[in-house]
Amino acid sequence: MYKYILPLGLLAFFAACSDDAPPPEKKAPLRDRMELTKVEEKVSFWSTANTLEERQEKIEGILEKNDPVFVLDMHDMGGWEFDELLEDPFPSYIRALDGKEIITRGFMMPDIDFEHIQKFHLVRSLYSCCFGAPPQLNEVLRVELTDAEGMDYTYNTIEVRGILRVVFEMEDGLVEDLLRLENATYRVLDFEDPGAPVDFDAATGFQGVVPDGDVY
Repeated sequence: MYKYILPLGLLAFFAACSDDAPPPEKKAPLRDRMELTKVEEKVSFWSTANTLEERQEKIEGILEKNDPVFVLDMHDMGGWEFDELLEDPFPSYIRALDGKEIITRGFMMPDIDFEHIQKFHLVRSLYSCCFGAPPQLNEVLRVELTDAEGMDYTYNTIEVRGILRVVFEMEDGLVEDLLRLENATYRVLDFEDPGAPVDFDAATGFQGVVPDGDVY
């Protein structure tokens, strides 16, 4: 009986295509349908503010929202001129960040140890620090972790969360860290450096520059 299945199927097909059959539903061209279903582009964490005014405007906008946690790029926190002769060298919008809980990202610059690190400096771009000009005082964040075990060194991107302190102190004629993150927690992300070339390979690009080891 199987020999009748194909002819019957063909008859049904021809009947659907006859003049008496209702016309098939007209679909939008493929390109239009693709436009309707395209995935929204992911917004990058890294700031693209070029001028100091744009950076200030971004931070002031975040302050106005008064969210429980502020998501900030260190690029926007820096860029202003630091004058150690001033009693309070901070711009008002930076001073207003003092005591706020923030989330930011960057790269670890360890002081001495490379295991069980509890305190370290965070810079926005590891590539720029290794191959370019060193960051200014207002472009470095001192991080103090809550984890008593600390963390091991990694040159992957790190996201930290804690209470930001904006402090101007001097010891033995030297300026202490201006930006400090207290009670910080962290998570290690994939390598994403806004200062590195698009084709930069972190697995080989830092050989001989930073401690040996795999990307975590």
